[in-house]
Amino acid sequence: MNGDIAIVGMAGRFPGAADVWQYWSNLAAGRITISSLTRSELLAAGVPADRLDDPAYVPARGMLADPELFDAAFFGITPREAETTDPQHRLLMQTAWAALESAGLTTDAPFGRVGVFAGAGFNYYALHHVFARPGLVDAQGLLSVVLGNEKDHLAAKIAYRLGLGGPAVTVQTACSTSLVAVHLAAQSLRAGDSDVALAGGACVAVPQHSGYLYETKGIMSADGTCRPFDATAEGTVPGNGVALVVLKRAEDARRDGDTVYAVIKGSAVNNDGNLKVGYTAPGVAGQIDVLTRAYAAAGVDPATVGYLEAHGTATEVGDAIELSALAEVFTRGTRPCSLGSVKANVGHLDAAAGVAGLIKAALALHFRQIPPLAGLKQARPELLDGSTPFTVDAVARPWETDGTPRRAGVSAFGLGGTNVHVVLEEGDGPDVPDPTVPPGERTELVVLSGRTPEAVRAAAEQLGEHLRQRPDLPLADVARTLQSYRRHFPHRLAVAARDLAETATRLRRAPARAAARRPSVVLLFPGQGTEFPAMSRGLYDRYPSFRADLDRGARLLTPILGLDPRDVLVDDDPHDVVHRTDVTQPVLALHELALGRLLLSWGVRPAALVGHSVGEFAAAALAGELAGDDMLRLVATRGRLMHDAPEGGMLAVLASPPVLTPHLAGLDELDVAARNAPDLTVVAGPVAQLDALRERLTGAGVHWRALPARRAFHSRMMADAARRFGVEADRVDQRPRTVAVINTVDGALLGKGLSRPAGYWATQLRSPVGYHDALLTALGLPDPVLVEVGPGSALTGAARQTPQGRPVPGYALQPRPTARPDAGDVLAGIGALWTAGVGVDWPALRGDTGSRRVALPGYPFAPTRHWLDAAPPLPDVPPPVPDIAPDVPNVAPDVPASPAGGMDAPASPAGGEDGLVGELVALWTDLLGVPEIGPDTNFFAVGGDSLLLIRMISQLRRRYGVRVPIDTLTADATPRVLAGLVTA
Repeated sequence: MNGDIAIVGMAGRFPGAADVWQYWSNLAAGRITISSLTRSELLAAGVPADRLDDPAYVPARGMLADPELFDAAFFGITPREAETTDPQHRLLMQTAWAALESAGLTTDAPFGRVGVFAGAGFNYYALHHVFARPGLVDAQGLLSVVLGNEKDHLAAKIAYRLGLGGPAVTVQTACSTSLVAVHLAAQSLRAGDSDVALAGGACVAVPQHSGYLYETKGIMSADGTCRPFDATAEGTVPGNGVALVVLKRAEDARRDGDTVYAVIKGSAVNNDGNLKVGYTAPGVAGQIDVLTRAYAAAGVDPATVGYLEAHGTATEVGDAIELSALAEVFTRGTRPCSLGSVKANVGHLDAAAGVAGLIKAALALHFRQIPPLAGLKQARPELLDGSTPFTVDAVARPWETDGTPRRAGVSAFGLGGTNVHVVLEEGDGPDVPDPTVPPGERTELVVLSGRTPEAVRAAAEQLGEHLRQRPDLPLADVARTLQSYRRHFPHRLAVAARDLAETATRLRRAPARAAARRPSVVLLFPGQGTEFPAMSRGLYDRYPSFRADLDRGARLLTPILGLDPRDVLVDDDPHDVVHRTDVTQPVLALHELALGRLLLSWGVRPAALVGHSVGEFAAAALAGELAGDDMLRLVATRGRLMHDAPEGGMLAVLASPPVLTPHLAGLDELDVAARNAPDLTVVAGPVAQLDALRERLTGAGVHWRALPARRAFHSRMMADAARRFGVEADRVDQRPRTVAVINTVDGALLGKGLSRPAGYWATQLRSPVGYHDALLTALGLPDPVLVEVGPGSALTGAARQTPQGRPVPGYALQPRPTARPDAGDVLAGIGALWTAGVGVDWPALRGDTGSRRVALPGYPFAPTRHWLDAAPPLPDVPPPVPDIAPDVPNVAPDVPASPAGGMDAPASPAGGEDGLVGELVALWTDLLGVPEIGPDTNFFAVGGDSLLLIRMISQLRRRYGVRVPIDTLTADATPRVLAGLVTA
């Protein structure tokens, strides 16, 4: 194992950028996103007017959009816990999900040990918004508040909420925090402690709408601009940001087919010690040492580095010392090295600064482009006199190379002296469409999901917009990314389309559906009358396993039928035999068996199979009770015998058997051939009697439709064919089935080990098709999902006529003939199945198509405000002397002291147990911040945990003087149960 570490994913939010792609766009354009705040904005944010009037006040800052918004429900966090949690923790949690999602690591598949190495800046939110409210802390509990605000729990909370089992390490080295986190994460990967690692940091200083007071010779900029390595530089500007990268061992990334944005060749970390003028000052010796050791660890000559993302704070002392150290390590050669610092664009992001620079350098390598140093006016003299190899670029330029790998270095130097440098090498370049593959070659299935219907709609909107912005994206890559590299949530949407424009259009219209937890898939195999020419073409051309099954069956049937079934199934039926019974039945059975096997290969696991007439043979073969070859021979015999039967006809009548019976009086040669729905009955018999029945039905206003069959199937006119067929069928070996089958003679469910009675297939040919009875049996299964495996939609259509009190999902895979040489309808059907909760083996569905994972918009977190406004300043009076010991939390501040100075006697609940239930509902609502609490709401189901449960029991003891054992509530913790325990 070499020491190379791949950057395979990244996510972040920066001033002026909601994600890393917008961030890169800003960087490449040299765009400065530091905000200049207006007086009205600052006054509205609570900045005192006299401070604004101070000439030294600088109204500038790099700001994040909406740091108060957080999708607490997504992570199973209660609203109360969310609003008392440091926004740095919250935003890092969402960013961790987004980063893993960008790396294709949010599916349910195992990824090994995933480590978290992260840090954050000073927690201004806790200081001004949480701990400034003593009543809030008392009510919530000090430990609960600490868990959401102390840096100790930052990484561990991410690991807990995302279910990550690797090391969870909070890193704190001031301005170098997030790049030190990257260094430690890489070490963890090399040591085998992690298989994947998240590394980065956050800085969310609040209030955001605030500037700073400039001090002469201080580190802050006098004019609100940050110009690193510029002769006119006057200092740095604060900024907020949050970012994480996803790291893997390089060989693992290549094995897994990951996009490698850049490769970490090596890194080093140290501290200046006391070799500097003061604790907060930078030290040149320490920087020289960390640079030297980083390039030694990487095995890279600094002279081969083409871009260096410096710490670059734009302070006079800081930039001068950094340039001095760089010049000592980077010898002057023929290749110039461009110098940059992202602080020119977004300001100094404190604990997130290092990873912000790392992402910038990694994307520069990925896009093969040197970004400009934003706002450059005049380079420092050291960069112009030729004494160093460094240059600065005012505009972006292509990153050319002479064949040597492109390389970059990234530095971060922390206040206090912890220095870190990371050496990068190019990985994969940007996605370039294959010019040999024309767009719109075939239909693709695009799937989206979310925890809520609103999330799915938001995902559809942002994906549609992304596709309109990126018309160069291969649709196959989009489909693969969403199918195989995203977590699939209960609310789902799927569209089948042939190009990006069609996809974007369909995304606007497609409905979101809630998936069943464990749906019972019932495969329905249609019978004769649904067939059409070339019904197998799209599947035959696209899926090798389907083609192999069809070819095998064709070789068996060709000598029996005297023609190649593929002339009917794949070509356009040049012999005009698709509706001839002796041909229709075997080719239809072959098609349905091949399609059924294809579904199984895609991971569809049916609970039961139902076949209508000849479709029951395909079902029997798929269930394993008939060998495929035996089934095809049998059906060929069946089709020939039925074709040779006396001529007759069939009539579909929109009436139930009881309604139909009076109209059959005197027509004694007619039989009921099928009951497909409560009010859909098929009658078969001689043509003359069918004509008479038609006249009666027309006169009575009963609707009917003549079927194209020229034989009276499933009637007494099939008696001789049934007898002769029974002899052949009884000779065929019957094997134990592997899937349950519902027969259409009596609608009985035949389990895996239950055999059919002797003579069943003869009876099935002669008897009416009891599809309605079989359907009722199927609908009795838990959460049934019906899938029509073959041409047409008659069987799923009949299911809609069966009253069940609730809609039953039913999907036809080939609902209509199509001229498109594609399997688009089948893919659309698979998408519909997936939205209903059916599992799909996506790699098997896609096959080895050469498609790749691409960067797409991530999960659209619900923009819910979880924010405590800053507490008003306390009056300038001495604090009251507490009347309880300071180490005992005052959990009931609203209970007044008695006249004697002690506590009142415990209160009694008003209104008995019913009144107590209401009081407990109010207590829970306040404790959890969840408004939808009812008498039977389970405490843990709405986000409660053991810590809050203990807190609640403590409050009950103080309020009512009752000790409730915690173990009595762990199973059924509801207000009603708790009230019973209190009043017992």
